[in-house]
Amino acid sequence: MLSIKPYLYLVFFALITGTTFHVAKEALASFSPSLAGALRFIFATLFLFLFVLLTDRKLLKVDKRNLIVFVSLGIIGVFGFNFFFFMGMKKASPMNAAIVIAASPAIAIFLSYFLLNTKIKFQHYLGTLISFLGVVLVISDGSMVALTNAFHGEGILPILIAATCWSFYSVGMKKYIPGVSTIQTTAFTALFGTIALLVLTLINGDWSVGFKDIPNSAWLSILYMAGLSTFLGYLCWNYGIQAVGPDKAVIFGNLIPVIAMLTSWVLGEAPNVFDLGGAFLVILGIFIVNAKLQWAKLNRKVEVSK
Repeated sequence: MLSIKPYLYLVFFALITGTTFHVAKEALASFSPSLAGALRFIFATLFLFLFVLLTDRKLLKVDKRNLIVFVSLGIIGVFGFNFFFFMGMKKASPMNAAIVIAASPAIAIFLSYFLLNTKIKFQHYLGTLISFLGVVLVISDGSMVALTNAFHGEGILPILIAATCWSFYSVGMKKYIPGVSTIQTTAFTALFGTIALLVLTLINGDWSVGFKDIPNSAWLSILYMAGLSTFLGYLCWNYGIQAVGPDKAVIFGNLIPVIAMLTSWVLGEAPNVFDLGGAFLVILGIFIVNAKLQWAKLNRKVEVSK
């Protein structure tokens, strides 16, 4: 019987990440995007390695082959995603970006087919499409004009590259380091991604900030993103990927806009019928991708009985 545990971890990841959008606004009011990302991962990496020291110090010893993979996935999944995402966000609206990011499950399914030789079933295509339509409905509020503008907006290409980086990071863990500890994978990919982010911020000169003048609310936002959406979030995501495979796990990312919508609801912005309908489609799509459809078994039983 398949354990529900990895799916709960994936839902928890979406829950944390969905609430992060509102928290990030407070941090970006005081820090540049690249500096906010660097600070977030500096603290998160410290949390991760402290966790390793307290739980299993053997994980600090890394096989040479795995080390190369950790460096590659850290640069692609941490640095690459953040670099292209923030580059695109300079021109793209949040709506445009969210719609493009929602293409990640389709990209991951494509990569799983070629890198993992995953057998892609019709239910995967159907569920991914339904979930994507749900994201579009949540973000566009049913406006065809807004939807058309989204796909013609600036900054789309970098956001699409960011989505591809995240998908490759997810599939790469299953392909190149199967069976490796989730904690070790998360800690070392975060470390090398953080190093790359630090180099970028130093080149950009983003460190020339009056840190003494930064309000406590901005620092608390950074710590929230580091401790929850990065430290716990990445652990949950990587565990889910290893447990159920990227072709089934990545679609949970489409819950993020829904969680963001629900967060806005809690903060006083009531959802409309398009938000609720889109949320239903996202959840339905996730169910279809991960459900064990019974009709195939019934067909086999009929054939045997003849």
